[in-house]
Amino acid sequence: MGRDELGELMARYAAGENEVFARLYELMAPRLYRFCARLVTHRTEADDLFQETFLKLHRSRATYTSGASTLHWAFAIARSAYLDRMRYRRRRPEQLGSASDAAEYDRVPAGSHGPEAEVRAHHLLAVVTRELDKMSEKLRIAYVLLKEEELSVKEAAAVLGTSTDVVKQRAHRAYEQLRAAMEAAGWREASNDRKEPRRDGSWDSIPIRA
Repeated sequence: MGRDELGELMARYAAGENEVFARLYELMAPRLYRFCARLVTHRTEADDLFQETFLKLHRSRATYTSGASTLHWAFAIARSAYLDRMRYRRRRPEQLGSASDAAEYDRVPAGSHGPEAEVRAHHLLAVVTRELDKMSEKLRIAYVLLKEEELSVKEAAAVLGTSTDVVKQRAHRAYEQLRAAMEAAGWREASNDRKEPRRDGSWDSIPIRA
């Protein structure tokens, strides 16, 4: 995705040029949907949240600041919409029905490693997804923004409306929880040395099957 192109399109859309929406949607949709799917645990919820986020984005487009990261701004809108839904749900509990793993959107990278490697990759993905679903929203989203969306700590703090120290603490706790879950499932890090987050909040350790 061209960040410059995305920012230019968003600035034009904010100024009322509706004809650029199709291209804006094309560029934003994959990562924004992935983020929505990490916020919730059911595919139907992810679909609803994704649509609601774009609706809110449309309604608030005039507040977009030219030069700001469009995607990070959209992430903040998605999280705000998610928190609104959670507050509503606490007031009016409802049955969601059978779970449909929202992480189905997460495609395992294709490669020439054969079916055994693909099975192992799917197993790792299932472990990570299951553990992320167990986390509190605060820990899960800090990890997702840093590790999956590759935002810097400063950028993640801006999306979450908190300090960089808080983001680092949450991401580290999430990482420790994931690491424990992977070890319990038979995975270990590539290095025997315990990895700590780098300054940008990501980790360079690669889990491999023991």
